[in-house]
This record gives sequence, structure tokens and C-alpha cells, in this order.
Amino acid sequence: MTIGFIGTGVISEAMIRGLCDVAGYTDQIVVSKRSFDRSKRLSEAYSNITICETNAEVVDQSDWVFVGVLPDQVEMVLQALSFKTTQKVISLVAGVGLNDLKRYVYPCEHVIRAIPMPPIEFGKGPLAICPSDQAFETFANKIGVVVSINDEDQYNLFGAASALMSDFFAQIASVSNWMQLHGLDPAASARYASALYESLAFLATKESAESLSLMSDACQTPGGLNEQFFTFRQSCGIDQSLHDGLNQILERLKSNE
Repeated sequence: MTIGFIGTGVISEAMIRGLCDVAGYTDQIVVSKRSFDRSKRLSEAYSNITICETNAEVVDQSDWVFVGVLPDQVEMVLQALSFKTTQKVISLVAGVGLNDLKRYVYPCEHVIRAIPMPPIEFGKGPLAICPSDQAFETFANKIGVVVSINDEDQYNLFGAASALMSDFFAQIASVSNWMQLHGLDPAASARYASALYESLAFLATKESAESLSLMSDACQTPGGLNEQFFTFRQSCGIDQSLHDGLNQILERLKSNE
């Protein structure tokens, strides 16, 4: 099977590297010239990757086509191409709904939306898809944790939650910087903060949906350090600001569809 990428941005590159390095994908991959330096780097790193001169060549040669262009470019780029009924189109673009995508790639009817995250390069992290598709789920489970859903409104919740990424990294950096302000070596600060967040996130993946909400309480010994810090943060409205921020992103995603 040949897969193709229209738009070779950061997420497309992470996905391709995950497929080649983690999943051991050796079938043909064709990529567009958009972000040429990145496409060239990938073609030099992997013998099964070929750069196409045009997006039309990507579509013509691919069984599955991944779309990774900017949201305001999707309509123009896709409607200029000729898709086949036998193809599968996977959109990595935020804010462009299934109905519009199907209209842009007609007569192709096998259209999926997906949200891969950068850690997919290392076979880590969630990969939300809508609608459910067994063939693509089997394919994607090799490079991430697939969470599939058929309700597109609920799928937007995954899109909104993915906007936490910048805030997450900023929080780790802030903890590291705080330790440095108190005299700790920068390398030791960064190593400790990164390992702390990684290990706590790992524990969360081992919990059931029911027990996830109980993890915070389980850490809070009465009168202990965790309880003190948690109580202070709650008094600052940390939960409310989180929900308010996510609601803003959700409304933005809905308004774009």
C-alpha cells in the first residue's frame, strides 16, 4: 500500500518518522514538495520515501492520502485534485468538518479526521479519529493510542484538549525555572522537572476512567505538602481557568465548521 502526504509540516513529519522508526513501515510513502527542506530530509533518511513534484502526483500514486495543509488552504488545495472512489483520505487539519472534506474530495467517500500529536514520532500519545475505521485504527495503533469516535461534535473535544500542549510544556519549564531561581543547576532542574511530569503522566495511563479522578485525592495526606499546594492552586481558580480556556477553543473549532 502506498500512502501520500499533501503538506509535509511538523505533524506530518512526526507521523512519517513514527511509521518508519517505530512501526517498521516499509511500503512506499510519497510526500509533497511543500516544506521542501523537511521533505528532502525525510527522503534522505528513509529509502521508501519519494518527493513528488505536485500534489496531483501524490494523489495519483497513493491508496491513502494524508492532508496536512493549513485550514484556510484546504478547500483550494483539495478541490484542485482528482480523487478516486477507492481511496481513503485522512485529514490532519483542525477545524474543517467531514461534510466539507467529503465535498472537497468527491467522489472519494472514505474520509477520516485525525489528530496526531508530536510524540507520535516515538510511538507515544493519543491519536483521535472520526469516524471509526477499522483499517485505519489497526494502522494507527502501531504509532499511538487510537481513540475513535463517530460523533463529530464530541471529536472536537479532543481537538480542544490538544491545545493544552503549549501550556503543559510551559508548566514544566516554569517548575524548572523556579528551581534554578533557588540556585539549582539548569541541567539538573530540567532533568528533574521533565522526569517528574513524564512519570506522573505514565501513572495516569495505568488508571481506569473511574479511578482517574481519584488520583489527586490519593496523593493528599491531610496536612501534607501535596494538600497544601493543591489547596492553594484551587484557590487561584486553576480548574475554572482550565475549563474556560478549553471552552474558548471548543467554540472556535465549532465556529470554523
